[in-house]
Amino acid sequence: MPLLSERTLEVGQQLEGFEVKAITPLKQQQMVAYQLEHLKTGAKLLHLYSEDAENLFSISFPTPPPNSTGIPHILEHSVLAGSEKYPVREPFFEMLKMSPATFINAMTGPDCTYYPVSSKVKQDLFNLAEVYFDAVFHPLLTENTFKREGHHLAPADPENPQGELKFTGVVYNEMSGVFSDPEQRLDSIANRILFPDNIYGLEYGGDPKNIPELTYEDFREFHANYYHPSNAYFVFYGNIATPEYLKFLAEKLDVFEQRKPNINITPQSQWSEPRFQEDSYPISAADSAEEKTYIMLKWLVGDSTNSDEWVALDILSRILLGNEGAPLKKAIVESQIGQDLLRSGVDSVGKETTFHIGIQGSEPDRGEAFSQLVINTLTELAETELEPNLVEAAFQQAAYQHQEIASMYPLRMLFRVMQTWIYGNDPLTFLQIGDRLVECKQRYLENPSYFNNLIREKLLNNPHRLTLILKPDQEWQSTYDQEIAAQVEEVRSQLTPEELEHIANEAEALEVESGTPNDPEAVAKLPQLQVSDLPPKPDDIPTDVEQIDGGVTLLRNHVLANGVNYLQLDFSLRGLPEDLWLYVPTYIDALRKLGAGDMDYEHIARRIASYTGGINFRTQLRTHAQDPYRPIHGFRVTLKTLDEQLEQALDLLRDLIFAVNPRDTARLRDVVNQSLAQCSSDLVYNGIYTAMLRASAGMTAEAKISQVINGLPQLELLNKVCDRFDEHGANLMAKVETIRDYVANQPLTASFTGSDNGYEVVKNTLSEWSQQQQQQPGENFANRFDPIYNLREGLAGPVQVAYCVQTMPAPHFSHPKSPLLALGAHLLGLGYLFSEIRLKGNAYGAGCSYSGLGKVISLYSYRDPHVSRTLEVFTGLIDYIKDLDWTQTDVDRAIIATIQDDSPVLRPEMATSLALERYLIGQTTEVREERYQRSLNATVADVKQTLLDVFSSGMEHSNICVMSSRAKLEEANDQMEGNTLEISDIM
Repeated sequence: MPLLSERTLEVGQQLEGFEVKAITPLKQQQMVAYQLEHLKTGAKLLHLYSEDAENLFSISFPTPPPNSTGIPHILEHSVLAGSEKYPVREPFFEMLKMSPATFINAMTGPDCTYYPVSSKVKQDLFNLAEVYFDAVFHPLLTENTFKREGHHLAPADPENPQGELKFTGVVYNEMSGVFSDPEQRLDSIANRILFPDNIYGLEYGGDPKNIPELTYEDFREFHANYYHPSNAYFVFYGNIATPEYLKFLAEKLDVFEQRKPNINITPQSQWSEPRFQEDSYPISAADSAEEKTYIMLKWLVGDSTNSDEWVALDILSRILLGNEGAPLKKAIVESQIGQDLLRSGVDSVGKETTFHIGIQGSEPDRGEAFSQLVINTLTELAETELEPNLVEAAFQQAAYQHQEIASMYPLRMLFRVMQTWIYGNDPLTFLQIGDRLVECKQRYLENPSYFNNLIREKLLNNPHRLTLILKPDQEWQSTYDQEIAAQVEEVRSQLTPEELEHIANEAEALEVESGTPNDPEAVAKLPQLQVSDLPPKPDDIPTDVEQIDGGVTLLRNHVLANGVNYLQLDFSLRGLPEDLWLYVPTYIDALRKLGAGDMDYEHIARRIASYTGGINFRTQLRTHAQDPYRPIHGFRVTLKTLDEQLEQALDLLRDLIFAVNPRDTARLRDVVNQSLAQCSSDLVYNGIYTAMLRASAGMTAEAKISQVINGLPQLELLNKVCDRFDEHGANLMAKVETIRDYVANQPLTASFTGSDNGYEVVKNTLSEWSQQQQQQPGENFANRFDPIYNLREGLAGPVQVAYCVQTMPAPHFSHPKSPLLALGAHLLGLGYLFSEIRLKGNAYGAGCSYSGLGKVISLYSYRDPHVSRTLEVFTGLIDYIKDLDWTQTDVDRAIIATIQDDSPVLRPEMATSLALERYLIGQTTEVREERYQRSLNATVADVKQTLLDVFSSGMEHSNICVMSSRAKLEEANDQMEGNTLEISDIM
């Protein structure tokens, strides 16, 4: 593979003020790694040069938090809110409006802050890099930015400046939402206890109780100390030549002088004996506390930069917990101490490595039983020879993860590099993990007791172990609210009336400033592409379509797959009887977790682990791209496997599809309990998802079905079955069998990406399958739907913030105005809604989402401190549209930012899925190109009129759903008087 930089750089060479320190070919990833250092400042650079056209530019800083005020997190938000060269408010969001970036964001970790951007367009990448560099090294960091993004005081009632006060701020509200989630609390509390002696026990995102302690002076000082080139790590990825990056950075870095970074992370000292802790989390007053407890065992097991140790622990995680038949997972599920496992296994907290095992849906008095079960099972496993097939499957799963060219590939490379580099270790360590896997396997082959010994050393004989019980508490939220109120009142009691007036005036001024549009001349200074820079046509996936024996349609996609085969199958659900949709998720659970034919679930689970890199199942609900009245409802099966395992993988898939067996009563009971725990968690703590499902359900047949299979009706079913399994279990089994037999005999369309040999095997196998089918396409039941409009619903749950959604009908994808509506939704989301709800209202997020194939447009807010105010913002949208003064430049920026949505980076799994989807819904090249041209030709008048038409009619036929605490919903109803929400408890 020719590499441009390979011919222009050599070790020891100095160029643009940088010195080349090392050049390392990475053959397995088809990359060359160039390590350089800036001579004047000591800034470190790594370029992972490849032929990949998706390029990444990133700047990262070690940022060890001094306390739990969230200073690294607040700073991450704030540096992207205006800089010396680009003194516009929120240039980050201005760039979102006009960039076709494949990734643009920033993230805060336990000891490091990351600023990555990626793009397929070279000039766009450098535009983003220009803004990011100035943002992190030369931010304005005004006091108002600190107040808006971090925290400030404001009157609880703006009309009463002498009354009660409240804390608010974007990060404050974001973390209030985070701390409502029991799994987030469990992890945070565990780390606080597990690491009492170092920074990893601190809440780097910010504890809402501590965030108000952060001062503006400390905030500025933290930036001055850590955001300096001498403390910076630059990582680049892709096919842009290394010298171009050096030329870009040279002049910018030359204005700095070198410093010695003061990064000293003290390792956690080892405990002499295990510890036990109890804590609590909020549930609503109407919710039962029964089987709502979380229990976790968590160990400190090592140094996350030690790749040999990390690989060994990763393999051990997969042996113990990696599939439904894995011995520790099997023992825990069958014990019925809890309803389901939490995500468990090896993990890193900065430089520390942890190992944790957790369950949900338990009781507080089962902590000792759970701990003993885990220890006893580990003891038994440590004394027993591990099954070679189990170990081999674990190695294979790890190899898939390393080898696969997955989505967000450049970002994955960045995080692998940073796992070691910021601690002074080789940045390539975790890029060469394939070598460590080979070495680890060799150690195991030479010593079959290798993993037995690891269980003893890292878990059984390791006293640095925490048992944490997190109990549900119906009074938690009210107690917390009282504590916050007392915290605020303590501040207020020390203020004079004049000072209270001053706070009110400052809060009002901050809101006015936040809502004032940027000066167009200042925005114009931001580097940006032009519409003329866009390609004349959207990208296509090189695909061949073949009709094979038995009526199966097979797509062959010609995309580099790096030795992995990807297969996706779509069985039509066009005629599935309406009464069966409720049971489709249980059918999917059966495929994932039960047996097939005469094989039990453990046998099937081990076949999945041994022969595949994963099998997944999901429903697809949408309409045809050229016909709004033609539903395309499908059941999607996804598989990835290697050539040498493809036949076994397909045999397994055949057994599942044609012979999944739901008649293992004990196992089905366990699976339903697991599903209930997961469904409860998803619906309660993913508030935006739940509210969106509810608000959309009355709009279309597809949205109604989606609510049935993903929303509260599913929770009601699972609660009923779990409460009286003996009464309802037989019916559940029968429904699963009915759906199985229906799916197995439906028309099949398949999509394949992989080797030539793999394609032939798939083609022959699918042809054989078709001989087993008795295809009987049924009546299209989905057309039986009557819309329900003008609902106003409040879902009360244990959350400290609000998720507000308003949905309404929208033109179908095939409508000529659909591309214009997509542009308008983008402009509204990053314009009016962002300004009114995030900047003024201090919500974490807000936007406008348009689904052309779903025929719905939605307004939403996320982790929002307001309800009535946000709904008023939604109501004011039409007046805003009537008065908006967008220019053609604004629309052109939206075109640039959105037009690439239909041409994503074609990683092999994405190509396999997208090619199949386009074929099924009739999104032909001609359709895509026509839509592309409509977008390119969009004018302000066209977009404005489209928005007016859609929202003027839509507001009269809209539905509203807000998920928040009962207290916040009732307060909103008091404020909205007659136009209230009908409140019900989510649980």
